[in-house]
Amino acid sequence: MDKPLHNRLEQLHDELQQIESVDEAERQILQKVMSDIKKLIEGGEGQQRPAYDRLGEGLREGIELLEASHPRATMLMGQVIDALAKMGI
Repeated sequence: MDKPLHNRLEQLHDELQQIESVDEAERQILQKVMSDIKKLIEGGEGQQRPAYDRLGEGLREGIELLEASHPRATMLMGQVIDALAKMGI
Protein backbone atom coordinates (compact mmCIF):
# COMPACT_ATOMS: atom_id res chain seq x y z
CA MET A 1 0.00 0.00 0.00
CA ASP A 2 1.35 3.39 -0.85
CA LYS A 3 2.12 5.80 1.97
CA PRO A 4 -0.45 8.52 1.10
CA LEU A 5 -3.28 5.97 1.03
CA HIS A 6 -2.07 4.42 4.28
CA ASN A 7 -2.05 7.86 5.92
CA ARG A 8 -5.55 8.66 4.63
CA LEU A 9 -6.85 5.35 5.93
CA GLU A 10 -5.37 5.99 9.37
CA GLN A 11 -6.79 9.51 9.42
CA LEU A 12 -10.23 8.26 8.38
CA HIS A 13 -10.15 5.46 10.96
CA ASP A 14 -9.31 7.98 13.70
CA GLU A 15 -12.12 10.28 12.57
CA LEU A 16 -14.67 7.45 12.47
CA GLN A 17 -13.74 6.36 15.99
CA GLN A 18 -14.74 9.80 17.27
CA ILE A 19 -18.29 9.61 15.90
CA GLU A 20 -20.69 8.88 18.74
CA SER A 21 -24.25 9.87 17.88
CA VAL A 22 -25.43 7.53 15.14
CA ASP A 23 -28.48 5.42 14.47
CA GLU A 24 -28.35 1.65 13.97
CA ALA A 25 -27.80 1.78 10.19
CA GLU A 26 -24.99 4.32 10.59
CA ARG A 27 -23.40 2.27 13.38
CA GLN A 28 -23.39 -0.85 11.21
CA ILE A 29 -21.74 0.88 8.26
CA LEU A 30 -19.19 2.57 10.54
CA GLN A 31 -18.25 -0.76 12.10
CA LYS A 32 -17.90 -2.35 8.66
CA VAL A 33 -15.75 0.47 7.30
CA MET A 34 -13.54 0.63 10.40
CA SER A 35 -13.05 -3.13 10.31
CA ASP A 36 -12.07 -3.04 6.63
CA ILE A 37 -9.67 -0.14 7.23
CA LYS A 38 -8.05 -1.93 10.15
CA LYS A 39 -7.54 -5.08 8.06
CA LEU A 40 -5.88 -3.07 5.30
CA ILE A 41 -3.63 -1.12 7.67
CA GLU A 42 -2.53 -4.19 9.60
CA GLY A 43 -2.65 -6.74 6.80
CA GLY A 44 -0.05 -7.75 4.31
CA GLU A 45 -0.11 -7.19 0.59
CA GLY A 46 -1.49 -10.64 -0.22
CA GLN A 47 -5.24 -10.27 -0.58
CA GLN A 48 -5.65 -6.54 -0.77
CA ARG A 49 -7.94 -6.29 -3.81
CA PRO A 50 -11.05 -7.86 -2.21
CA ALA A 51 -10.50 -5.78 0.91
CA TYR A 52 -10.20 -2.59 -1.14
CA ASP A 53 -13.37 -3.49 -3.03
CA ARG A 54 -15.30 -4.04 0.24
CA LEU A 55 -13.92 -0.81 1.64
CA GLY A 56 -14.95 1.15 -1.45
CA GLU A 57 -18.51 -0.19 -1.20
CA GLY A 58 -18.68 0.64 2.50
CA LEU A 59 -17.32 4.13 1.97
CA ARG A 60 -19.94 4.89 -0.68
CA GLU A 61 -22.68 3.70 1.69
CA GLY A 62 -21.15 5.71 4.51
CA ILE A 63 -21.09 8.89 2.49
CA GLU A 64 -24.79 8.51 1.70
CA LEU A 65 -25.71 7.95 5.34
CA LEU A 66 -23.36 10.41 7.05
CA GLU A 67 -22.99 13.27 4.59
CA ALA A 68 -25.24 15.73 6.43
CA SER A 69 -24.36 14.76 10.00
CA HIS A 70 -20.60 14.17 9.72
CA PRO A 71 -19.12 16.27 6.89
CA ARG A 72 -15.46 15.83 7.91
CA ALA A 73 -15.77 12.05 7.97
CA THR A 74 -17.48 11.99 4.58
CA MET A 75 -14.83 14.32 3.13
CA LEU A 76 -12.14 11.85 4.25
CA MET A 77 -14.19 8.95 2.85
CA GLY A 78 -14.31 10.75 -0.49
CA GLN A 79 -10.54 11.23 -0.44
CA VAL A 80 -9.99 7.51 0.15
CA ILE A 81 -12.42 6.65 -2.66
CA ASP A 82 -10.47 9.00 -4.97
CA ALA A 83 -7.18 7.34 -3.96
CA LEU A 84 -8.65 3.89 -4.63
CA ALA A 85 -9.93 5.06 -8.02
CA LYS A 86 -6.44 6.24 -8.92
CA MET A 87 -5.24 2.71 -8.13
CA GLY A 88 -7.86 1.30 -10.50
CA ILE A 89 -10.17 0.04 -7.76
